Amino acid sequence: MRRWLKATALLCLLLAGPAAAAPTVMEFDIPTPTAEAQDIVLGPDGKLWFTEKTANKIGRVTPGTPPLIEEFPVPLLFTEPFNITVGPDNKIWFSGKDGGGAVGWLDPANPAGVQKHGGYGVIDPHGIAAGPDGKIWLGDASDGSIVRINPTDGALIGSKIPIDPTFTGIRNLAPGPDGNVWVTDFGGKLARVTSAGVATVFDVPAGSVWDIVTGPDNNLWYTAPDTNRAGRITPAGLANEFPVTAGGDQFGITVGPDGALWFAQAVANSIGRITPAGEFTEVKGLTAAARPEYIAQGPDHTLWFTEKDGNRIGRITGIEPQQPPPQPQPLPTPTDTTRPTVTGLQLTRRVFRLGGLGTVIRWNLSENATVTIRFARRVNGHWRLVRRKMTFQSTAGSHRLRFRGRFDLKHPLRPGRYRMTLTAKDAPGNVSAPDRARFRLLPAVRRRR
Repeated sequence: MRRWLKATALLCLLLAGPAAAAPTVMEFDIPTPTAEAQDIVLGPDGKLWFTEKTANKIGRVTPGTPPLIEEFPVPLLFTEPFNITVGPDNKIWFSGKDGGGAVGWLDPANPAGVQKHGGYGVIDPHGIAAGPDGKIWLGDASDGSIVRINPTDGALIGSKIPIDPTFTGIRNLAPGPDGNVWVTDFGGKLARVTSAGVATVFDVPAGSVWDIVTGPDNNLWYTAPDTNRAGRITPAGLANEFPVTAGGDQFGITVGPDGALWFAQAVANSIGRITPAGEFTEVKGLTAAARPEYIAQGPDHTLWFTEKDGNRIGRITGIEPQQPPPQPQPLPTPTDTTRPTVTGLQLTRRVFRLGGLGTVIRWNLSENATVTIRFARRVNGHWRLVRRKMTFQSTAGSHRLRFRGRFDLKHPLRPGRYRMTLTAKDAPGNVSAPDRARFRLLPAVRRRR
């Protein structure tokens, strides 16, 4: 039965911040003694894949408690697997040596069918990444150059790409948010390399640069072991750095499920965490002298790291995942409080007979609205409201309506003096000021028999 260890969690806040539950560290033994675990990556199968430099194997972690850790030997004569990445073909690619610098790759569904390819003119392979151009990029620390590899067959594409004569200590590569590949150099430099092979070198404040990753803020974040810093550089090359654990020896870096940058601190024997705003904390609780060196995000809001000297794989749980930014709420529709306006109300005749030619009601309306016309008859010196009314939809503009003194054939007005009131009500419910006109309705002409 595999022996696995649990470490108590301790979150040391080096900068003041809100209280939160401490992440929990657990460690799990690697089957092969002194495997010297190095780089680690989350595969497309949801499992963690890592290199075993001394054992010449590739490890696979199936998450669980405890996880299942399996090992697969690299091809014959292939040695020192070191950096590892997921290729554009969803295969696991890793750097190593086969006489000279070489690469190996395997299908996660068939890890026993691992393949290799060399002959690139690389002497000291360091750093491997899937480039934005769909190719595999491999660094050569011996002369500060890069080669591009066809993922279909592992063959070299073109020739070596020199970066700069001062670039003599490549440590790792990563695709950037700008469509270029970024390269770290242990001499305190970074390079941005286009897919056409044009390199631009940037000096950074740190005396050494190790690993690099694209952060959640679309900048590049890197570790600087010798100067105890974590750095950030924009795609345009503007760098600034933040102090972390003194003497910590910062190596591998990744983006955590909480949107912060997490990195392995080999000498400090801890895992560092820094937010894009530069707030630093660290997670302790590892077994003494474990020397964590590389780290990767895993499934279910976890982080996994390798222990070079402890010969273990570590897992961090209890990380609060980053919440998605709130969706912008639609602005409330402004409330329409403007009343319609009725103007120009007039009658072409103010005295007319019931059932005759009548009169024409004219008015102007400022907007679409429901028009209501009411009538009040003069009785004994007072206006008495008629129960019936006229209501209809009207558009904005000028209108004409012939009126013969009746609502319909069955409902005429009585002869007499009238006051007519017209109002308009728009869709939001605003009602116009009443506009009035008066008329006299005469009896209908009696026909002689």
